[in-house]
Amino acid sequence: MPTAALSRSAPVQVAPTAVSFAEYQAIHQEQQRRRHPAQETPKPETADPWKMKVQRWAAVVAAGAAGSFWLQPKKLVGWLVLATVGTALGLLHQWWEYRRAYRQGPAQQASTSFAAEARGIYVEQAGKRRFYRWQEFYSIQPVGHWLLLYTSVEHCYYLDLNRIEQPATADELRALLPAAATAAE
Repeated sequence: MPTAALSRSAPVQVAPTAVSFAEYQAIHQEQQRRRHPAQETPKPETADPWKMKVQRWAAVVAAGAAGSFWLQPKKLVGWLVLATVGTALGLLHQWWEYRRAYRQGPAQQASTSFAAEARGIYVEQAGKRRFYRWQEFYSIQPVGHWLLLYTSVEHCYYLDLNRIEQPATADELRALLPAAATAAE
C-alpha cells in the first residue's frame, strides 16, 4: 500500500450519491461486455447505444425498401417489416428488463454516502449507518468512475469516485482496497 494511505488518519469521505437509470444501464452493459469479451464491439460515438441501434436499423430498412422497390418482390417488404418489428420489440424488452431491475433495487436509487478507512467502509443510506470490513465484500469491481461494492451476488453499493470530498482523492481510496480488488482494474 502507498504510504499516503497509511499516514492518512481521517477517513476518505464520499458525498451522497444516487445512481440514475442511465448510469445503472451503462454500468451493467459494461459489465456484460467484460463477461463476454468475444462479443465486444467498438463503443459508439454517442453515449446512447439505443440511438446507434435505431440508426443502424433505419439504414437497413431504408436499404431494404429501396431494394424491394427496385426488384418488386412483395415478400421482401413483409420480411423487412417483420425483422424491424421483432428487433424493436427485442430492444424494448431489454430496456424494460433493465428498468425493472433498477426499480426493484432500492439501493441504487437511494442516496448513499461512504466513509472509507483502512479497516473497511461506513455506508450510510436511508438514515442507517453500517460498517463493512473490506473482507466482508463478496466482490469489489471498478467500472469507469464507479466502484461496485458487492455484499452478495445480488446486492451492491455504487460508490462514485468523482464524488470523493477534498482533500482526499480516488487514488487514496483505491489504496485502501484489498489487493484482490485493485487487481481487477
